[in-house]
Amino acid sequence: MPKLTEITTIINTALEANVFNTSRFQGAKYNAVAELVKEKQGDTIISRPCTVDDDGECTGVSVDDTYPMQLYHRVIGLSYNETAIDNFGEPVTVIKETATMALVFISDRSRVEKRTDELMAAVAVNLPATLTNAELATLDLYDCQIRATGQCVIDAEVVYNREYNLPEYYLKPNSVMCSLNYTIETIYSRKCFGLC
Repeated sequence: MPKLTEITTIINTALEANVFNTSRFQGAKYNAVAELVKEKQGDTIISRPCTVDDDGECTGVSVDDTYPMQLYHRVIGLSYNETAIDNFGEPVTVIKETATMALVFISDRSRVEKRTDELMAAVAVNLPATLTNAELATLDLYDCQIRATGQCVIDAEVVYNREYNLPEYYLKPNSVMCSLNYTIETIYSRKCFGLC
């Protein structure tokens, strides 16, 4: 999806300003899009979420109490449809893309002093629903809609086992790990996207 890293960065900025704006979240780490990356360690294949830059360099996202809270976004799937919109009286064929996403949240209950269900409810209701006109123009998009889709997993072990396949277990009794499914629906011109 074009501009997915930029859109998740906008989401992170909104969540930092509207949800995670108290001292207990100071020093939190906000990652954009992460991928599950497999690698071989000895005779074992492991997988873990990593942010991957344009050169293929991976930076792992670990269950780490160095930060009071971390979050990252993962793309679960993409769908594309061609549609027409009215652009000042002229029909224009555009691409409507829907990215099914998971926002994964990692924290320590004793540091954030909130229940998991309270944290995820605050995240769900504070996801920006749309981008501003300035953000749309900067990203060269006609529209961008962001919606929580109802599925929120607050069982830390379920989320950990889905995201990590490691020989060691890193969750602690106070660990919070949960995920919220959401969608990012963008509309953009076919002409505005290329691999130049």
